[in-house]
Amino acid sequence: MDSRPDHGGASEAPPEFDNCLGASAPSGDADDRPGLLSGRPWQADYAVADDIVARIRREFPLDIQVSDCLLKVLAGRGVTEGTELDHFFYPSLDQLHDPFLLKEMDLAVERMYQAARDGERVAVHGDFDVDGITGSALLFETVSALEVEGSRVLPEPAFIPDRATDGYGVAARKIREWAAMGVTLLITVDTGAAAIDEITLARELGVDVIVLDHHIFDERPPATALVNPRREGATYPNNELCGVAVAFKFAQALKQQDPTCLDDDFLCSVLDLVAMGLVADQMALVGENRILVKKGLERFNDRATIRTGVAALLSVAGLDRGFPVTTGDFAYQLAPRINACGRIGRVMSALELLLTRDPARAKELADEADRTNTRRKEQDQLLKEEAINMAVPYVKQGDPGLVLASSGWHKGIIGIGAARLVEQFQLPVVLISVEGVEARGSARSVPNVDVKSLLDQCQKHLVRHGGHAQAAGMTLRAGELDAFRAAFLEALRNGPQSGPVPESFDLELNLAGMGARDVARLVNQLEYMEPFGSGNRKPVFHCTGLKLQRPPTYLSGGAHLRFAFRGPSRPAGDDTPALGREFVSFGSGDAWRRMLQEKRLSAASLIEKEWDILFQISRSTFRPRSGNYDPVQQLLVDIRPSHS
Repeated sequence: MDSRPDHGGASEAPPEFDNCLGASAPSGDADDRPGLLSGRPWQADYAVADDIVARIRREFPLDIQVSDCLLKVLAGRGVTEGTELDHFFYPSLDQLHDPFLLKEMDLAVERMYQAARDGERVAVHGDFDVDGITGSALLFETVSALEVEGSRVLPEPAFIPDRATDGYGVAARKIREWAAMGVTLLITVDTGAAAIDEITLARELGVDVIVLDHHIFDERPPATALVNPRREGATYPNNELCGVAVAFKFAQALKQQDPTCLDDDFLCSVLDLVAMGLVADQMALVGENRILVKKGLERFNDRATIRTGVAALLSVAGLDRGFPVTTGDFAYQLAPRINACGRIGRVMSALELLLTRDPARAKELADEADRTNTRRKEQDQLLKEEAINMAVPYVKQGDPGLVLASSGWHKGIIGIGAARLVEQFQLPVVLISVEGVEARGSARSVPNVDVKSLLDQCQKHLVRHGGHAQAAGMTLRAGELDAFRAAFLEALRNGPQSGPVPESFDLELNLAGMGARDVARLVNQLEYMEPFGSGNRKPVFHCTGLKLQRPPTYLSGGAHLRFAFRGPSRPAGDDTPALGREFVSFGSGDAWRRMLQEKRLSAASLIEKEWDILFQISRSTFRPRSGNYDPVQQLLVDIRPSHS
């Protein structure tokens, strides 16, 4: 499975744009002046010694031509040694960790083998987000394909609880139903670690339970096996596995212990599901996770291996036009459609979509997911507008976080709304949907605040809660709302005060000295760093001293902005100036309008100023109906006046 060719000698650096690199800023050197779009100070991520690139080229010759810019970005992220570089440029499934390093994996495997040998009836129970849905599909395919000593299990259709009627966690009603049908083994994925009562019930009814989860829990439930990379005392090298990734490690362990129990290509066949779950659950895309997602993307982009349902989903999302599917497509196009089914639609339709092999049925289900997502977006926008209006007074009075509640918010979309407010205000946010005497909440946080720990400190006001540092959920009595809000804010005030989270960047890049083709070549170079996502974000560059051609223009009804900067008439050579290409800034229209109103800036003053920007560059997937196709998209991340 090793995809690395033999070394062919040291690679030369493409010289075209490396002379446009500025000096590396000292690591952690933050400028307190806030960006006008983010409201946050800027900071260089890491310092990179001047001789680091030369050392990498000397000690680790590559078979591919890479620029100093790429190597500096990688070095800034800690990828400097031979093994790290080898795994980065030549990822292989052979580099995955031994699944038996996960505690109790041996118990889970032996119980699964026993179920197969004895022909037991086995059920799969998932969760209603993308991680749980993909994990359920992967587990169902695993137990259906498993053969041990010529025997197989009797698999029940996989089950995912309905968010509105079953609520969070393992559904007790389904356990009773399965027990009455003769199910003797239940496997949960992305749920179950905190389901003490439900798993106790299962054991009382004669059903053993294997839990494959990644959520934090306080007390171990009475499961036959509990496989969780984040459990206390865990020593597995990667604690950033999500539920579907734990399910994959379970399948990997089954195959490793008995290579004949699953087909040779089985593990590869489910990597697309793993990739979707890891990206949607915002797990860090480094090390093992990066390999899993990179290999999963290969299946998405191979017509011979793509799932029927996934192909239909790509079609309704407009992603079947010849461009490679990326993690951005997962995060912003595919995952929302699947999530919408779990939040405000029929969650089982999303599971069926991933499992079906019938093209006609796949199209029906993909269309249903698309319609449900359209409804979700409409509700999202209404919730966001209402929540922002509610939040402004608390932000102005200096509250360290936001706890907002409404009886008009659907509990299936408050998590998305909370994430939008975190982006808007850079504060931890809890949004709560009130239904009679009960309230359901979703919390999202900024990178330096552990929201699960905050909820732990407020637990006397909560019926139940769970999650992780950046995202959590809770149930509470409506009468406890005010007390919970006070306790949450008090916990924030008593925590470490680190100020606003800086907007970080990787390198200085002098766009005024670059041509359009230079930028296109750099885009090609940066694609070696994919897949991008949490823990491996798309590089952000810093450029200073630019002047606007004109005030930015509003796009999509004012939601987005387009910036055009003045550049040299022509850079060195015969290329078009890089600054001749405009920048798009998505979702920044409101922030720009508020800034203009607060600072009372005129159009003339905008043109006169010099500006510093943070920006990203990537391959464009927009093909105009007429005119030339531009292969590069320049995204403006933030902007502020230069020191001068």
